[in-house]
Order: sequence, then structure tokens, then C-alpha cells
Amino acid sequence: MSKIDNLCIKQIKFLSLDMINNAKSGKAPLVLSMADLFYNLFLNHLNYDRLNPNYLNRDYVITNNDFLPLLYSTLHLFGYNITIDNLKEYKKLNSVTNGFAIKNNWGIDFSSITYGDCIASAVGISLANRYSNALINEIRPKTNLINNYVYCICTMADLMSGIAYESLSFAASQKLNKLIIIANNDGVGKDSSTKITYTENLIDRFMALDFNIIDVKNGHNQGVINDSIEEAKASKKPTLIILNTKYGKDSLNEGNNNQYNKPLSNNDIFHLVDLYKLDFPILDTKETIEEIKNITDKRLNKSQIKYQELYNECLKNPRIKEIIDFLETKEVKIDFYKENFKMADSYNEELIVGNSKIFNAYANKSPFVLTLSNDNFITTMMNIKKEDIMSKDNLTARNILLGNRTLAMGFIANALSQQGYITFVSAPLNDSLLLNQAMVMSAMYNYPVHYVYTNASVIDSMDELNIPLVNAMDNLHNISNLITFRPCCINEIIGIYDLLAKYRGPSSIVVGSDKRMILSSDPKYVVAGAYCIKKERLKLDGILISRGTEVKRALEIAEELVEQNIDLRVVSMVSMELFNRQSKTYQNALLKEGVPVFVIETGGANSYLRYTKEPYIMSINNYNTSGTKEELLHQFNLTKDEIKKNIIKLLKS
Repeated sequence: MSKIDNLCIKQIKFLSLDMINNAKSGKAPLVLSMADLFYNLFLNHLNYDRLNPNYLNRDYVITNNDFLPLLYSTLHLFGYNITIDNLKEYKKLNSVTNGFAIKNNWGIDFSSITYGDCIASAVGISLANRYSNALINEIRPKTNLINNYVYCICTMADLMSGIAYESLSFAASQKLNKLIIIANNDGVGKDSSTKITYTENLIDRFMALDFNIIDVKNGHNQGVINDSIEEAKASKKPTLIILNTKYGKDSLNEGNNNQYNKPLSNNDIFHLVDLYKLDFPILDTKETIEEIKNITDKRLNKSQIKYQELYNECLKNPRIKEIIDFLETKEVKIDFYKENFKMADSYNEELIVGNSKIFNAYANKSPFVLTLSNDNFITTMMNIKKEDIMSKDNLTARNILLGNRTLAMGFIANALSQQGYITFVSAPLNDSLLLNQAMVMSAMYNYPVHYVYTNASVIDSMDELNIPLVNAMDNLHNISNLITFRPCCINEIIGIYDLLAKYRGPSSIVVGSDKRMILSSDPKYVVAGAYCIKKERLKLDGILISRGTEVKRALEIAEELVEQNIDLRVVSMVSMELFNRQSKTYQNALLKEGVPVFVIETGGANSYLRYTKEPYIMSINNYNTSGTKEELLHQFNLTKDEIKKNIIKLLKS
């Protein structure tokens, strides 16, 4: 190892340790274990352009948040626009070196919010890149304009997670050979040695997945690290590099977990300074950065000049230019307009079927719309009808079937959307609980992921009601920045897709499965979130809010109560989130102050408490056993007769 190599690795270590000390938070021993890998990767392998971090053919480095000090320090040393002052602000409020790796202009692509999701994100990025490259190759065969690698640097804690198991299994089935997983195996967990918590044979596990496996016995040897990455890049399979390292290498507590999430002690810092024979100031990196620039520029310039020639040639083809423009701007134009849909008065079909037709009209407007399902296309009907299932042999198909890999599906969808693709994830509503973490990430970073859920409630589920449905809708409403829709008929579905054609954030759409005629709805009102679907006739005795399947029943109840001299307004609450964004004037005109507000809701009631009091909400309010729809409606007093009795009683009280 050369003098400059030694100096750079030591500087990366001390820059990272200084960040952790300033923040008083971080896994300092990981810095000492993995600095060798980060340096070698950036020096010898990564294809990047520090002046253009979004360079189209750049390689990707995805890590969990434990490695962020190393990633930031390495980017600084390799000439990215990250200053020493930026590093000192690690984890501080509004710092550019935040603790969640929010996408920025340094080529950082993904945040991690839980162990294992970095692996799912890397799989999604790799899948997106392969699809983008295949689109171009269909037009200009063997062009390979997008020919980059995705490196995921993770820990054994990541590999233990269910998300990782599912994601890696999917990556293997898709033969994502540009995916390289580098796992730090230092033998240490938060509470104990990983020999206690992880007894399976890692090599056997990945052999069963048909991964290329490289077991690096000395994860600190630059020559061995370099050779392992070269071997991984040449593989025709996805690769796992097991990097066996010493936890807290060279520290006074090497191999022990007693400093798992702490800065190093002053004694340890002074010990390392003495061991490495460093002079102060350790953090003066200006000369090092210039030398590293000169070294890496020699490696990168030649390949980038050649790539620029290919890039310029591709721009001459209008169809390829359209794909390049999309990849660089991440802008998708969907020419979908609600005015183009006129439904006959006799229209009457299952809402899930109508949703499938409207979704297909939307999806066929652009090749940059993808759809994913956890082996439930047969029930959600959210597959693109003219497309096959994506596979290792069918790279440009737009239906992505995950099998029963629900945990991985949401994070893979996030990664696809981070690359600019508009993604639709479909599953039964019960699975929204498994997708919750992924939905939170979609909402945090405003990814255009749309979650379409079916089997929505007691009265429109195709199967028996499952216990979690009691609060599934409330869980969706509790995710900030996620717009949730529950349409009552085909007109509202048309309005939803009209809105999604212009909206570039996340949403969930909960669709019933019973047959539905056209109600007195209108697509143009969806943008308001809630609207009057039936006006009172003469006087206003009360307001009845409902949504989805319940709207039809609410309309019937309102008509029948007229015979008892009770005049109700019926409101379709297609999206609470959109309604809550409307002006107070609009909200007060729809839900008049002083007028009793009743709610019929079979999918979760707590979210309605901002509009009315609990006794006025007729809903499922407890867990239950399975049963027929009729039995369950009786159990929860949600038959039409019971609802009418309750409304009359409340109006008289």
C-alpha cells in the first residue's frame, strides 16, 4: 500500500471519528472497520463525475445510515463539494450532512430508515437501471448506455432482516448481475457476538440463491479488496462480498461491542494518533484532495470521453433522447384527462374492474409507469394488460411480480420512483400493515408511489374480513404527506387518475370489489377531497358522511329517512387529506357548524373525530372473528335498519 493510500485511509477515519464526536452519536468502531473498503471503492472502481454527481452512467453506492460518516468523509476527500465545516455539522438541524442521507447533489441516492431497507433500495435501483438500459437497447441494440453498477454496503444486522431476505431472493430470480452487496462481517452486534444471534451459514444461504459469493478473509487488505470487487464486476450473477473485518480495528477495545453506538474515548483517540504516527492538524486535507483528484481523473477521464461520444450519438435518435431526458429530469408527462371519459348511465360493474380499466388507460400513456404486486395481480387487477411479467428474459415488461415478498416490494417501488418512474403497488388492504415502513419513506421523500389496496372493508371484501381491517384505514391516514383515496364509483376513480397525472407525490387508493352503478358523482370534485353527492331537499337536519362502498348505502338511508321527515345531506369523503387542505370557507359550507354530522365507516373510524363526536360515528370499533358480510354487519350494528335507528335516536337526544 502506497504512502498516499495510508494517509487517505487514516484521514477518512479521523474525519469520520471527528464527525461522530461532534454529534455525540454514531458507531465509531465501524469507521475503523470499513474505511479501507470505502477508500478502495472510490479510488479504483466507482464510475463518477464529481462535477456532475447525476452523471447518467455513474455507479451507485447505497448504505445504511451507520456508514454515513464514512461516506461523507470519503466524498469530501475525493473532491466533492463537501467542506470540513459541513462534516463538523453532521446530524445538526438543517445540516447538509444530515443523519438520513437525504438525496442531494453529491451522488447520494437513498436514505435508510430501518435495517435491511438499504438492500431493497439497491435492488430497486439495479432493477430500474436494467429497465432503462433495456428500453434504449430495444431501439438501438447493444447500446448499453446505462451500464453501471449498484454497490450496497451493509452489515450483518441488515442481512438478518426480512426485508433483506425477500429483496435478495427477488434479485436472484431477476439475475441482477450489476448488483454487488458488500457485507461487513465483524462478528459484533448491539448486545452480543453475532455468533449467538446468527448461526446460519452465510455462504450456503447465498449459494442457494445462486449468488456469486466472494469471501474476503482479510477485509483490511487493499489488494484483496480490489481483486474481490473486480471479480464481482465480472460476474454474470448478483454478487455478495463478505468482508471479514476487525470491529474497531486498532482501537483499545478492538473486537468488543462496549462502544457500539458511542464516540471513541479521548484515550482511544490519542492511542490511534500515536499508533498511526500522525501529526496535527490531522484534518488538513487540501493537499490530499488535489493528489487524489489527479489520480482518479486519469482513471475516469478516458472512459468518460468514450461514454460522451456514445451519449452524443444516442441524442440524435428522438426516441432515445426522450428516454435520456426522462432519466435526467425525472419528469413524466401523462396525457390523461377526465373530460375524455363519458360513462353511460347504464354502467354497472365491479369497482375493481372499472379501476383496472382506468388505470390501464393511464399507464398506457407512458413507458415510465410500472406496476408491482405481491402475487396478487389476479385479485387487484392492477397489471398492465398489454404487458407481460418482467423477468431476466423479458427486461422491458412493466408488470413486476414480487411473489409473496411484501416487505421488499414497497422499498423496491421507492427506489424505482427515486429514479423517476411512477410506480403502482397493489395488494389486499391487510398488507398495508406490512408496507407501512415503505409508505412512510415514500411520504418522507415525496416519491411518486401509488399504493392500490383492495378487499377494503366488511361490505366490499371478496373474502372473509381479516382482523387487521379494523384500523387499516386509520393507519393510512396517520402517514403524513400520503394522500389516501377511497372512491365510491367509476366517476371518482376517473377523477383520481386525472389528479395523479399531474401529482408527483405518494398516494394510496382503496378500491372496493362489489358491483357499482354510476352514482350522482362527478370526477371534477375529487380534487376537493369531499363534496355534496346528495343535497338536502328543504331543511338540513343532519349531514351523513361516507366513502367508498358505504356511499351507496348512505344515499339509500337518506332517501328512506325522508319518509320519516328527516332531511339529510350526503357527503362523499373521497380523500380526507385533500378535504383538509381546502379553505375554511369550503369546509364550513360543506359541513355546516351546528348541524349534526353522522359517519358510516367500515374501514376505520378514528380519523373522523375531527369532524364529529364518537357516538355519531357508526363503524367497526373492535376486533372480530371472521364471518359472512351479513353476520358482521349485524354484529357491529351496521345494517341499514340499525343505522337509521341510531340516526333518529341521536337527532332526538
